[in-house]
Amino acid sequence: MYWTTASCVPSTLDLAPAVRAFLAPGDRIIDLGCGPGRTLNALRQAGLGRCHVGADVNPPSLLLAACAGFPVVQADLAAMPVADAAFDAGILQAVLTTIPTPGERLAVLREARRIVTRVLCLGDFLQNWELPYYRTRYETGLAETGECGSFVVREGAVELYQAHHFTMDELGDLLGRAGFSVVQAAYPTVRTRSGNLVRGVSLAALTL
Repeated sequence: MYWTTASCVPSTLDLAPAVRAFLAPGDRIIDLGCGPGRTLNALRQAGLGRCHVGADVNPPSLLLAACAGFPVVQADLAAMPVADAAFDAGILQAVLTTIPTPGERLAVLREARRIVTRVLCLGDFLQNWELPYYRTRYETGLAETGECGSFVVREGAVELYQAHHFTMDELGDLLGRAGFSVVQAAYPTVRTRSGNLVRGVSLAALTL
């Protein structure tokens, strides 16, 4: 699996200020898909959270996060070795885009709901049909994956992973089925792993 064996996991998304406002100094925060810990470090420097834990499947990134002073957990995000209601807030940045099926995405969100008591702050990529490059990717990806918004990421002839870009209706439905309700959303222009600028979303979803 690419995300387990890659030399590092890129970290290109930021929490929108209106979303970060849902986090408090006393929160226990877990970053699900923390990468090297960039988001956790920004929250710590901003005085948000009294406990910061990172979880990921990528060992090199977890090592960097640990060296930055964060407790880390290497685990499948759909089966976290964490007690129920262990955290007040969860972070999920550019994670759902890397999960290939709707069922697996829902499983990750339901696991987040199990361990988070108040809010999930989520950042990801929206579908960009107005951009010719992505329109072509989506059309080719639909034939290859059978899902609108999904496409295969390759380097040369090597298939790296399957990615997915969302509609807001799709995200809202997934979050609702997992036990969250979207209460705040911003739509920044964001940079992908490959450096492309696309329309993204940064949102806060409260637990139901």
